[in-house]
Amino acid sequence: MNEPTNHLIITGSAPDVLIDIAGVPRVCSYDFMAIGLDAVAKYAWPIKYMATYHPVEIPEIRKRREQAGGNTDYRVVSMEARDGVDIVEPFRPPSGSSSLLGVLAALRMGYRRIILCGCPLIGKNAAAGNYETFQAGWIERADEFQDRVRSMSGWTKKYLGRPTEEWLNG
Repeated sequence: MNEPTNHLIITGSAPDVLIDIAGVPRVCSYDFMAIGLDAVAKYAWPIKYMATYHPVEIPEIRKRREQAGGNTDYRVVSMEARDGVDIVEPFRPPSGSSSLLGVLAALRMGYRRIILCGCPLIGKNAAAGNYETFQAGWIERADEFQDRVRSMSGWTKKYLGRPTEEWLNG
């Protein structure tokens, strides 16, 4: 894989993820990171990373990615060292979901601008859990990603702001 660009798009599994991605200026110039089990099957273009707080799901994630026609040579980000994990980003409560896990790892890897797509942190997940509970992690760690992360939808867009040309070029 190539060295990272300065910009990364982190994709979640929200229903409007493809609409969010389509709204990003110069989308083809970004590296991509998918979040967990469901996001890896949303599109087939290359991802560079996959982040999950559920490393036990790594084999199933790879299977879903392959079935979707996507690459499987991505690097895995998780909170603990174990087989299949390439980049460890230790867990610190409160959780901000795997999207925050991905953001924190991406910042350590040197990404300057990160855009969230399909990571609104509102509503319920497949297990009927409330995504709103993850907002606390973002609020707690705001000083760690100050002005380097934006979002295309939901609560994260309201909290972080939408990416502008000025921000992208700054």
